[in-house]
This record gives sequence, C-alpha cells and structure tokens, in this order.
Amino acid sequence: MSAAPLDDINTVRARAGASTLTTVASSDFVDERFREMGFEGDRFWTLKRLKMDVDGLSYDDNKIVLPIPQSEVDVNKNIIQNGGY
Repeated sequence: MSAAPLDDINTVRARAGASTLTTVASSDFVDERFREMGFEGDRFWTLKRLKMDVDGLSYDDNKIVLPIPQSEVDVNKNIIQNGGY
C-alpha cells in the first residue's frame, strides 16, 4: 500500500510539530529534506544531484566539480581528469 506524496510529507511535518500542507510540489520535498538533514553535510550533494545552482554557481561549474584522485588516473589511462585540474 502506498501513500500519496502529500501524506508522506505531512507525516514528516507532523512528527516535527510543523503545520501540514494542503498541496505539495517537488520543491517542497527538497526544502523539507534540507530542514531534516540540516546539519548532516548533505545539502551540497543534494543540490548537485538535483542539478540545482550552488550559491550562484551551476551544479557543473569547474569551481565545484571535484578532481578525480590522481591514483585513479594513474591506473586507468582512459580516465580524463575533470576540468579545472
């Protein structure tokens, strides 16, 4: 048995003592996730996974794309280092 998305988000909000919603959009789930995971260090990775801007930078901007470890590049010549490194 599956619950409706509105029921799911209201279950989480009720547990936290927050008011329930009457309608729900995908952005509500992202916002709720940020509140639930506030101090878990997850926001950056969630933004990148959802292809959302990170502090004004595109999710794939070279300033926030991490390098592939050199040890991995050394053992596999088919790997191309990410831009900016």
